Amino acid sequence: MCSRSEAVAVGELTASACQFTPESDIYVSLRYRDNALRVTVYDGHPPHTNRYLAAACDTRRRAAFRLLVRLVRECGGGWGYRPAWEPGGGKRAWVALPRAGAAAYGS
Repeated sequence: MCSRSEAVAVGELTASACQFTPESDIYVSLRYRDNALRVTVYDGHPPHTNRYLAAACDTRRRAAFRLLVRLVRECGGGWGYRPAWEPGGGKRAWVALPRAGAAAYGS
C-alpha cells in the first residue's frame, strides 16, 4: 500500500508536468527499487531558445516543486529535474523516497 507521502510525491510531480506541458501527454513511471519508491515524470515542455525565458521558466518550475522538496527532505530522499534525452525533448523530473522515511512522515 502506498503511504500518504508517496501519494503526495506522485501528485506533485504529475501536477507540475501537466502545468508545464503544452500537450496532453505526460509519462509517469512508478517503481520500488532498493527499498524506495522511485517516481519519474517526463513532460513535453519545449526548450527555450531565449536564455531569459529559460531562466524564468526554471524559476517557475522550482517554485512549483516547493512542497515536493520539503517532503523529500523530511523523508530523507532525493529529487531532481533536467532536460529529457528522449525524442521530443521536455523535462525529466524524479523523486526517490525511502520506504522507512515515507512511512514515518507526518507521524
